[in-house]
Amino acid sequence: MIVKEVVLPAEKQRIADFLASEQLRYEQNIDRTLYVESDDRIVGTVSSAKHIIKCLAVDDEFRGENLAVLLVSEIIKRMHDDGIYHYQVFTKPQYEVVFKSLGFRTLVATSEFIALEGGEGSIDNVIKKLQVQIKFNLGVDVTAGADIGCVVINGNPFSNGHLQLVQYVSANHDFVLVFVVEEEASYFTFKERYAMAYLALKQYRNVLVVPSTKYIVSKDTFPGYFLKSVDETTESFARYDALLFRNYFMPGLSIKCRYVGTEQSDYMRLYNETLKQVLSYRLKIVPRFEEHGQPISAANIRKLIAEGKHQELLELIPETNHAVLLAMLQSKNELPE
Repeated sequence: MIVKEVVLPAEKQRIADFLASEQLRYEQNIDRTLYVESDDRIVGTVSSAKHIIKCLAVDDEFRGENLAVLLVSEIIKRMHDDGIYHYQVFTKPQYEVVFKSLGFRTLVATSEFIALEGGEGSIDNVIKKLQVQIKFNLGVDVTAGADIGCVVINGNPFSNGHLQLVQYVSANHDFVLVFVVEEEASYFTFKERYAMAYLALKQYRNVLVVPSTKYIVSKDTFPGYFLKSVDETTESFARYDALLFRNYFMPGLSIKCRYVGTEQSDYMRLYNETLKQVLSYRLKIVPRFEEHGQPISAANIRKLIAEGKHQELLELIPETNHAVLLAMLQSKNELPE
């Protein structure tokens, strides 16, 4: 059978219809889709979004013809053409054998879905690099055990609320890890958000700011976080993210507890609820810190930016960050020269 690539909107709709018949959804963030036909009907398809392989489905009549292996092998070739040599997949448990036959390693397996990775690099290598970074910066060997608390933030921008949350965690643990979400899907770039977190926290000797890596809150494995929407797949994506954190990051980095703030949006409330189900007592939900009787929110700060209320927004971010934030706003033409 010939493997074809989706180009036309009509082809995309046919793929969406086929996936719906297989109880799957054609997702918004897909970069490439391949498919095969028999007698002018689609009998198999697979898609990718950057390094993520997804939406694999094969008609029941063709399960014994290695179509899944053909499709996955072909999309990996296309990913290589794009310079991608490490890949993850989030799929139905029935396809585990297909991916394992191609050298993939299982990351998370539940009755509803399975996640695997293949190619160059692995989550174990990422954990080892973080272990070295922690030992170098904090002077603690996490492989021998340590009392570490952590937070995962977008920091768009880093606010007094973020600062107070880290201070709260620091008061309850010997060391604190602050993971800054790496994805470029925010008003401030990752480098800007990381710089703001670093500047605000560098005075604390027991706090280390690190990138989130592709394994924590990735828009390809947890798109609802960035699309600000909830659908039937959001809970599964959130559970995958939570299980990866529990099974790898917590034991590998000696993290005793993860801390989050209370949330108002539906997708973030669901995320916190799923984290709580997976992490149990190792997750603490902390009420949002307030300024002038109002919860401190990065969204509200961005609203003040849009309204040009720069003096008001400076009251909501650490003083250490005032100058750099104003410089960033000027570079985005939010301030006069």
